[in-house]
Amino acid sequence: MMKILLVDDEISIERLVSSMLLDAGYEFAYADNGFDALAIAEQEKPDLIIMDVMMPKMDGFAACRELRARGITAPIIFLSAKGDIVDKGIGFQAGGDDYMVKPFDPRELLMHIEAHLRRANMGVATASKDEVLDIGRFTLDVAQFRVTKGDERLSLTPKEFKIFFALASNPGIVLSKEQLVEAAWGKEFVGETSSITVFIKKLREKVEDDPSDPRIIQTVWGIGYRLEPEAC
Repeated sequence: MMKILLVDDEISIERLVSSMLLDAGYEFAYADNGFDALAIAEQEKPDLIIMDVMMPKMDGFAACRELRARGITAPIIFLSAKGDIVDKGIGFQAGGDDYMVKPFDPRELLMHIEAHLRRANMGVATASKDEVLDIGRFTLDVAQFRVTKGDERLSLTPKEFKIFFALASNPGIVLSKEQLVEAAWGKEFVGETSSITVFIKKLREKVEDDPSDPRIIQTVWGIGYRLEPEAC
């Protein structure tokens, strides 16, 4: 049975989400602040985490960064009363996978949870087909979501890895934002392409020799992005 961790200091949210998840057949774990969530996540090993942004002791963005630094790759869905693009950008850069604005429809949250869990399981199931991809200086280990550039190991989030892997698997070919969203999130999220720009910017900061002058991941205006194999 899959386990979901909710991190939120609002009792009303805890009651709503816990009831919904238990009725849907999931196990449920709970923390009311980001700091306690770190220990609970390492102990409970949840399959997905729902994370409020504004919390005492440690906010959701900081907790997400620390979870990723500790190697926890479970999908993270942020909950926030703020829905502006800047706030969403911070969440994605912190390592989050999705973002929902309060108040939310519990049925929509459940659909997002199920979509992310399906996508995560698909990634595990297909990892053995192409365990290692080499392109220029880069080696992508699919089974471990690990990227090395020469002798340097790069710290990519799971979504960054999936986007980079999609581009590296199709060198020189332009992939649309919709194709990259499908590669990283799944078909259910193809209509939500605004976050791709944020992920490409973050990815360039990690893989490019000079992020201000990207040569590896190139923008094809009005269409999408392509990986230039000669720059790798």
